[in-house]
Amino acid sequence: MRTIAVISSVGGAGRTMLTAALAGLLTNRRHAVLAVECDPRNTLALYCGLHDPARAGLVSHMLAPSGDVGAAALESEDGVLWLPWGGARDDSSTLDAVQAAKVSATLHGQHSWLRQLLARVDLPGHGVVLIDAATWPSVHAAQAIDAADLVLVVVPPQPLACITLPRLRGELKALGKATLYVANAVSPAAQLHTDILTLLRNLLGTELSPYRIHADTGIPEALARNENFCISQPHSQAAHDLQGLATWLSTWTRQSARASASSAGGAT
Repeated sequence: MRTIAVISSVGGAGRTMLTAALAGLLTNRRHAVLAVECDPRNTLALYCGLHDPARAGLVSHMLAPSGDVGAAALESEDGVLWLPWGGARDDSSTLDAVQAAKVSATLHGQHSWLRQLLARVDLPGHGVVLIDAATWPSVHAAQAIDAADLVLVVVPPQPLACITLPRLRGELKALGKATLYVANAVSPAAQLHTDILTLLRNLLGTELSPYRIHADTGIPEALARNENFCISQPHSQAAHDLQGLATWLSTWTRQSARASASSAGGAT
């Protein structure tokens, strides 16, 4: 099983959209996939068909750890398992002040809480856990990065993203994390976007994914209609980009799983 954290250094970068799209595309490539939300916005489940924010999820398990976290998982028609952030009360998807304080204390005090929880997940060697994390820097992003075998950094073509990227990149290098940077919501006709892509290529080199995701108004429209964008608009450039990125991640996952299996065999 390989864990991929999807993070960004600015809000509105498209992390949740990418997590949801890649979950379905990796499932189509015969991976067992679990999409986990480590973000108090609690919006991931909306991408798998829920009309309201999820009530059960990671946070409810944190507040009542004796329960089975798997009971909060949802399964979509394509076989993807979704574990939202969730709420904590039967009548609300939000936390009260006492609950929020307990969650914050757990995340700050147990730096590997999420990694230890995911270690109990029973997925095959080529299985994939995708973590949709809150904007970095945050304790939620830190939990996701700690749990990750690969960090997928979503970079929108915005000046603020470029300004904050070096610090994030430095932290990931200090942690020794394998990293792939993905430019998202790119409009080639916009000169600013073209200039930022050139800057990213010069800064990141081979760490920048060759699959940049083009901007497409059909993506939010598909969410509003409760549709899978890659299925409803398979011939769009953005769908093609997502397919390419999913293929790259699928190949990385299988190669990484084989390398781990070979290493474990050699150790014995």
